[in-house]
Amino acid sequence: MAEQISPSITFMLQYTEANAQYVDYTNRDEAVEVENELALDKQSFEELTREQINSIQQSIPEQNLNFRDYIDYMNRSYATESQDRDITAVFNQESNYLQRTRVEQLKKNLETAYQNGSLLWQGVVSFDNNWLAQEGLIDKNTGQVNQQAIKNAIREMMPKMIQKEGLSDTAFWWGNIHLNTDNVHVHIGLSELESNREKIYYKPRRRWEYKGNFSQKTMKQVKSAVYHGLANQETRSMMLRKEQLLANLRTDLLANVFKNNQVTVSAEKNFLEQAYNHLPQEKKWRYGSNARDFAVSKFFINRYLDSYFANDGKEYYQQFLTETREFLASYEGVYSAEKNQAYEKLRYVNGKAIKQQVHSSGYDIEKLIQRREEELRERLGNQILKKFMEEVPRIANPESKNNLSDFSVGNQKRIREQLSDATYVHLADAWEKMGYKIPDDASPIYILKPVYDEDENGMKSETPRFVKTEAFDISQVQEDILNKRLNLKQLSLLSSDELKALVDAAKNKENRSEREQKELGTYRYALRLSLLAEKQAELMIQKELLDKVQPLESDKLFVSFKKSEVTERLEYIELQMTPNFKLKNLELAKKEAYSQKYEDSVQLSVKKADRGYLRAPLSRLTTEMNAVATVQDEKLLSLLKGRPMTKESYLEELKTHVSIFQVKNRIFENNELIARDPGEEQAKVLKRSNAYHFSELKQLYQKLLPEGESEKQSQIAQAVSKTMQRQRQLKKSGLQQEQGKLNVGHDFMKGLSMTLRGTERSDMRAFMAKLRADERAEREEQSQSI
Repeated sequence: MAEQISPSITFMLQYTEANAQYVDYTNRDEAVEVENELALDKQSFEELTREQINSIQQSIPEQNLNFRDYIDYMNRSYATESQDRDITAVFNQESNYLQRTRVEQLKKNLETAYQNGSLLWQGVVSFDNNWLAQEGLIDKNTGQVNQQAIKNAIREMMPKMIQKEGLSDTAFWWGNIHLNTDNVHVHIGLSELESNREKIYYKPRRRWEYKGNFSQKTMKQVKSAVYHGLANQETRSMMLRKEQLLANLRTDLLANVFKNNQVTVSAEKNFLEQAYNHLPQEKKWRYGSNARDFAVSKFFINRYLDSYFANDGKEYYQQFLTETREFLASYEGVYSAEKNQAYEKLRYVNGKAIKQQVHSSGYDIEKLIQRREEELRERLGNQILKKFMEEVPRIANPESKNNLSDFSVGNQKRIREQLSDATYVHLADAWEKMGYKIPDDASPIYILKPVYDEDENGMKSETPRFVKTEAFDISQVQEDILNKRLNLKQLSLLSSDELKALVDAAKNKENRSEREQKELGTYRYALRLSLLAEKQAELMIQKELLDKVQPLESDKLFVSFKKSEVTERLEYIELQMTPNFKLKNLELAKKEAYSQKYEDSVQLSVKKADRGYLRAPLSRLTTEMNAVATVQDEKLLSLLKGRPMTKESYLEELKTHVSIFQVKNRIFENNELIARDPGEEQAKVLKRSNAYHFSELKQLYQKLLPEGESEKQSQIAQAVSKTMQRQRQLKKSGLQQEQGKLNVGHDFMKGLSMTLRGTERSDMRAFMAKLRADERAEREEQSQSI
């Protein structure tokens, strides 16, 4: 059994109401009932075990005394410093030892307090004696305690607590140190002559009463104040040094977070410009804002900070995390008990004690580090916004090298004939999306662009015709940051999760402009490509596994089926990742056939769920179930799924997909009947039927993804995620330049090819071709989605 770790300091607080019933309180039998009705409301610091609470209460019987007897107890010479006739061991804000005359005045103040309906708070600050010894506050040999230091710490803490809880100027307190228990503790009393606390309605007694509970924030601050007040000089000096070091690191990060001449990654330039472009107008900019019209800007600020922490600010940031961890580690054990330690949580609801068995969260240092990192981000984010208020972010223009090799030989010749020193050429709309203006007096460079015409049936011609199109060199254009948009190549540096967050941020903005609507279409298309790339990687792993496996005779049918399926799915993904304008008619037809055959049951819209459309996916699922039925080696199923899988669970999953298709078909057919206006009563019956079917769908979805499984990934998905992350880092590295120079175009393509040289040549050529078709693909996607 693990040794229980107690906090170095605990703080318990309870309160009772000053009430006339206490004046007549005697030892008669009915007094027990009064005590039960007016039971003290206890508020203890979270995560104390019931055993610890009981131990403290047993060693401190005064906690159960009523309002008027409480002060008498504290005046006894019970296990405290010696007292004489004139002075007592009671201390307060002004005195270490209250004279007996002052104690009598304290009693009168308490009398006035409860006559005015004020509350009495009874607190106990308990110390772990080992910690006191560590800080030099107790001599273990003699048992001598430095009571003066403890009193001073309490004296410093009390005014802060009074102020934090908004008690009136008439508040008064007193305390006493008790030494006769296993742990030194300080007993504190607190009340007000006249209270200005908020009143709440207490149902059991059917009346309004002053609010007694203190906030947990105040409770924690009490412990913090006492801890810092008692820490020895060495500890305080160490804490001060670490705090100063952290402050210096924050200052260094702030000073360098945004300097135009220090942005050394093209991605960082894009992130900053996009953050600026999407700022809401005529509003105060604040990083902590969760406003919908600020969400896109905040997203790009965070992506810039991610890159800053990984590049220019890496040294300071890593030092900050290391020093923060060491600083917070020094507090471990001071505030919280051992993690996952069971304790009984006690709270009162309408006067009734409610007990709940819970487990302590312990000292979660990772959560605290994350909180400090978030605070750092907020400061850095606000620093960037401050810079934005001062001026538009004019980051060094990209000095791009020659990209003419991206054009056909014929177009290269045309470009050189019209502008001999041309180096970096794009079509007019491409420059616009990249954030450049074309001056009115700029002379266009004419190139030939292939166009595939469509007939009246939407069928594309096999051969293109070439259209004379305007293009411009970088020497002819001017940067226009406010209208700059990211293209697919730039968005490919973001992960699927980041793209999902960007889509959500852009989608939730109200009253989107035409430009913002087009951007949203681009973001969605980039997300679709990213998800397809991840799925492609998973299928490639499955293909490799299937090629290596040596199945049993009984399993060959299933392996053959899966090989065929994986091959078709990979071909389908290639077709999906290729812009439609580049696909021939047969390829378009095959793409449509695959889209039906491999339709996702969950993603399928009810509007498409007619019997004819569902015939292909249902046939595929039936074939797979027949193939699985013959499998004897269940390890084969686990291998392909990337997680433990039995034949029974595999079949159940397939049957669930079939059921989802069938239920969606029923809803579709009901909607068809409703559309034919069958009459009010029949329409109600059909709608009730649909409501039941939607409830069925919810249950079926849950079977596919049980509660608690949403965050888990299969081993294959984990491998893909790590690989994709590494590739994004390599692609970002391909954009890294020296001394703020930013290259795009051909150099980027060349650098990307080198960093990904382990990839098969055919895949790389396809990837490069896809990038060159970005602009056209974006226009096509936008025309379909807007």
